[in-house]
Amino acid sequence: MNRTAVIKTAGVGALVLALGVAGGAAVATVPTLLAPQGLSAGEEIATTPMPAPKYSMNAQGESYGTVVDARSPDEEPDLIQAEARNGQVGYVRKSELDAANGSSALKTFKSPEEALAWQRENEGKDVVIPVYLNDGVTIIGDFIVTSEPSRE
Repeated sequence: MNRTAVIKTAGVGALVLALGVAGGAAVATVPTLLAPQGLSAGEEIATTPMPAPKYSMNAQGESYGTVVDARSPDEEPDLIQAEARNGQVGYVRKSELDAANGSSALKTFKSPEEALAWQRENEGKDVVIPVYLNDGVTIIGDFIVTSEPSRE
């Protein structure tokens, strides 16, 4: 067995051991991994859909947090954690971010030509959006969404 194979084998064994011990199960059991729905795995690995994210809520009833736990863009919080240009960590409003990066425009396009026209019109433009505290009201900085020019 070459050295690379030994390292890979040891790594897999350590992963199985860590999963088994962390899960409170015997090492001989099949590990259960959380995976986004639709992700396939080998038959030897049991998968479970990732749980829906649980976000904190502010006084305005807006959810806030990171997008790390979101299984899809529809599950992202109303206020998404981001770092402002001044270095402060706060939240950008999802609706403002989606408008700046074109995500919200996707729903309005009736043809690929409309989408390409939107891309051409907005390429290379910077859009500045506010960064808020978790209250969704107090602005603590700003965040730039940049659209790269096409490389045609």
